[in-house]
Amino acid sequence: MCDRPRPCLSNLVQLSLCSERRWFGALPKLVLGDDGKPLRESVLGGRATLVKFERQPDVWVYRQIISGSKNYYHQKLVAEDKESALREAEELFLALQNSLDERGQQRLDSMPLQDVLKAFVKVKEQKQASGLIGEDALRGSIAHLLGPIQLYLLKHKKLKTVKDLKKDTFLDYVNWRMTEGWKHTNALGERKPPKESTVKRDLVHLKDWYQNYLIPRGFIDTMPTLEKIVIRQDQLDANPPIPLEPDWTHIHNYLRKWAQDGAKHPNPRVVYWRELFRHFVLVSYNAGTRPKELVGRVETQRKSNEDGTVELKKVIKGGLRWDDVVVRNATHHTEDGKPFNVAEATLSIRYTKTGVPRDVPCNTGEFFIRWRAFCDKWRKENGFPPLKPTDYVFFNPNTNKPYAYGQFGNAWRDMREQLSKQLTPIRSNQEYTLYSLRSSYITNQIEEGKDVYLVKQLTGHSLEILARHYDRSNVKKRSAEATARTYAKKKRDESIIDLDSLSNQEDSKPAKQVKVTTVATNRRRSTAKQTKAVKVKQDA
Repeated sequence: MCDRPRPCLSNLVQLSLCSERRWFGALPKLVLGDDGKPLRESVLGGRATLVKFERQPDVWVYRQIISGSKNYYHQKLVAEDKESALREAEELFLALQNSLDERGQQRLDSMPLQDVLKAFVKVKEQKQASGLIGEDALRGSIAHLLGPIQLYLLKHKKLKTVKDLKKDTFLDYVNWRMTEGWKHTNALGERKPPKESTVKRDLVHLKDWYQNYLIPRGFIDTMPTLEKIVIRQDQLDANPPIPLEPDWTHIHNYLRKWAQDGAKHPNPRVVYWRELFRHFVLVSYNAGTRPKELVGRVETQRKSNEDGTVELKKVIKGGLRWDDVVVRNATHHTEDGKPFNVAEATLSIRYTKTGVPRDVPCNTGEFFIRWRAFCDKWRKENGFPPLKPTDYVFFNPNTNKPYAYGQFGNAWRDMREQLSKQLTPIRSNQEYTLYSLRSSYITNQIEEGKDVYLVKQLTGHSLEILARHYDRSNVKKRSAEATARTYAKKKRDESIIDLDSLSNQEDSKPAKQVKVTTVATNRRRSTAKQTKAVKVKQDA
């Protein structure tokens, strides 16, 4: 007897309608029995057949002809002996009868939900393998679709197949996710209710599943009704900007001393890393780039094969190269018009989050000049070849690959801990992050009066996100206007004309002429006064 599990209805996703020639390529040959004839075992009085093919002589294959055609369903079985294979084939035949349409094809709405979710993830894997989406996007699909969404459908709603999906299926998803769902999902560390932003990402992936898989492939006709989640503004302050004074000064001074102390370390790798991290922070604060746009990352591309195996391939995404940096001397002017020289840099960001390359002119030329001089000297002293234009600016020289992104995060957290008594983020309970460097650049640009659309082009941000920065900065800039008051102003003698009581007044006493001054009247008077003043001035 075979101890391996028998196929269930969920395995029907693997079935395919095909002729023997199309399924196997060339016309397959059957294994011969002891009598010298092709080996065939009848299932349920000839309703289906068990066969073995020479390509895989140890595997039993279920074969069922489609009525009125020369096509077959084929399904490899897990059973190894004939008796177990016959029982497995009978179960498979009965399961098929509830999942075939009038043409003998499997009904889409009979597909198990779990299989359809996995099939969509497989599509995402193929897109990631071809470079159409990044590893983060794939990881998000897996985490949300095969995590809380699958749990909600299969465990909470107890749905089985696509036909169980209704327009109102997800009406209580948000409430379930916030109150009960988080108790059953896998989590690292302490389990706690998710943020609204996390649940909103659930719905984004759910819509993606419907719009780009279920509906186009005919599984279902319409989108489900979903609750709208409004994210509170205070939850969007996860990366508070770092003001120039005093916090950025503290960070700047800390990194300079930290790098100087590192220069005394006996390990040259430590020396290199500290200077690299320092200059990465300086460039990020003054260029507004995303961290991974500068440092790059190694992504794992997954490709699922038909036989169930998965191929993994390591590829480098992003990263700034030396030939992406152009430094030139420029003349700037002080407020009183005095000229001074500045080393400007233009960064060509090739790999971006939005997929749109952009050029970023910024006042970071001095940092690149100093960092390049350090790299050239360090490489010469430690036996490394000279840099080439195509080499990356912030890569690990020992591997020619990006440093692990977590290493940057750890260095930032260590710095933040050392400065915990000095760093005090304003307007936020959140701590400064690596992305605070980008927020700082945006805030500084807007407060200096730069055009919002220009900042959008420089940063690759959406106008919606930039509007939040602009609104806050604009209120700060107009604080004097908002708090201004006029004191000792003579109170106007005002009287309110009650239009509703005019008719009553006419009936009770002689009509009193009411003089009403309109806006147009005021404008005419003002124009007349101005004309008169001009005439007097001309006469004078």
